[in-house]
Amino acid sequence: MFKRFIPIMIFIVSLLLFPTEAFAVDYSITRTQIDAYLQKNGNVIVEEKHTYEFEGKFNGITRELIPKKGTSIADFQASENGQQLEIEKDETVFKVHRKGKDETVTVDLTYTIEGGVEVFTDVGEFYWPFFDKNNESTYENLTVTIHPPGETDDVIAFGYDEAFDKAAVKTDGTVVYKFGKVPDGKNGDIRVAYDQSLFPAATDITDKKMKGEIYKAQQQLYNDHAAKAEMRNKIEMIGSIVIPIFGLMILGLMLRTLIQSLNQKRAIEREENLSDRIPAMRMSMPATIHFTNYKLLPPEVMSAALMDLVRQGYVENVSEEKFRILKRDGALQHERILMEWLFDEIGENDEFSLDDLTNYAKKKNNHEAYQKFETRWKQAVAAETKEHNLYEEKTKYRAGIGILSILLLPLVILFPIYELFAWMLLALLLMAVTITYALAYKPKTDKGLKILFEWKAFRETFLRLSEDDWQSWSEDDRMRAFIYGLGTRNKKIIKKNEEYAKAFYNTNTWSPEVAYSMDMSTLIIASSFASTSFQSAHRSSAISSGYSGGGGSGAGGGGGGSGAF
Repeated sequence: MFKRFIPIMIFIVSLLLFPTEAFAVDYSITRTQIDAYLQKNGNVIVEEKHTYEFEGKFNGITRELIPKKGTSIADFQASENGQQLEIEKDETVFKVHRKGKDETVTVDLTYTIEGGVEVFTDVGEFYWPFFDKNNESTYENLTVTIHPPGETDDVIAFGYDEAFDKAAVKTDGTVVYKFGKVPDGKNGDIRVAYDQSLFPAATDITDKKMKGEIYKAQQQLYNDHAAKAEMRNKIEMIGSIVIPIFGLMILGLMLRTLIQSLNQKRAIEREENLSDRIPAMRMSMPATIHFTNYKLLPPEVMSAALMDLVRQGYVENVSEEKFRILKRDGALQHERILMEWLFDEIGENDEFSLDDLTNYAKKKNNHEAYQKFETRWKQAVAAETKEHNLYEEKTKYRAGIGILSILLLPLVILFPIYELFAWMLLALLLMAVTITYALAYKPKTDKGLKILFEWKAFRETFLRLSEDDWQSWSEDDRMRAFIYGLGTRNKKIIKKNEEYAKAFYNTNTWSPEVAYSMDMSTLIIASSFASTSFQSAHRSSAISSGYSGGGGSGAGGGGGGSGAF
């Protein structure tokens, strides 16, 4: 019964959470023609023709008209092929109802802008934004035509933003703005002025001469545009010089460090005399795993670290799932933390079992302590790695490279201001590469490279190792090989160890090969159980703690736009 309501519940939730997406209308406005007829009394009668191409169902179109201060929108009407359409007004938005599906629709809109022409003692000015930055639709082909009350050759016409340099004045005084394509979110105010004598019926006349100020504003607009164009050319020229030079410089530094690294590696490879033996102990096994495994310490490393305590004789394996501390003296810092964590915090009386770990992880109030111990242990392992000086000291060099990237910041800011977006992307990319190089450049010392080289060679040669060669290894070497494969999650090394452990059986005594109070078969089983337990405990504590590894803006405040619903 309940299952029937699941789809309904999902639908209701989707409506509440994603109303816009649920009812989004797919459309494009392929053509828009706006004609504004200036009246002798200062009003403006506007006729708009919008052609929409719809894909899918639709209910109608919208037209937002935000009047400037001192003006108002009146007598809004809509029709299609002479037939009146229903209109619904919501503040400054007019909804024109016209249902359909997969159609091309042309809707005619008419309205009056009362007080649209501001009349002064010398001119009448129509300064209007038919759309502004709040417009959510793209006009594919927009034309705006301004018709004066009578013929005249005394015209001032220009525009801002998208309307800049779009005005064309005809012989009768009509002004045509051919916008072409206008993306959504753009401004495009138009500004047209005619002689005051064309508005004899205007009653609201501002006692002020305005013609000179309009000419001044027009000249200032063109001066600003020319200055911006000149500055744009200068910024582009600077970018065309700085970006390639900076790029070549960073590339040169990266190539130099790469060549140095390759030469250092080749020198190490020539000096090393590799055998089929496991590498010598230079660090503890957890630190070795941390350094050679991209500084990753997955949950399996804790299982490997526990087995390493058994290998060193600090811990004995009482059974496949139970362990006991034999001693603590002489242990490294991270080894002491691990024993404190497992045998004191989780276990008790110097004993620890995998059941203890499972029961501990089930309790949410233990998860914070688990996370803290895990963090302390990982930090101690990383600290041991750091003590061995495996990386060269390059702090000043890396800081210098990082500071060098700041030189590109002014260009990254200036490029978008002057619409040099291609150069901006190049500068950002180059800046990102430079910062990444500064952060990632940590060359290893000869000792660090030697350790990496030895264990890389081990991962390759161990898989080709014969059973006889493996049998000739010491118990300590066999156990270290298994621990390394376990900690790095190298399934091939683990499988190889399992195969040899099963095959190696003393035919004289029929006793299993023993390593440090536990035979290899027990070691494999115990490590498998331990890995599973540590993974489960890690996931439980991670989930519980939330941790995972992984108004208008056009002239005088006016504006508007188009849409659909």
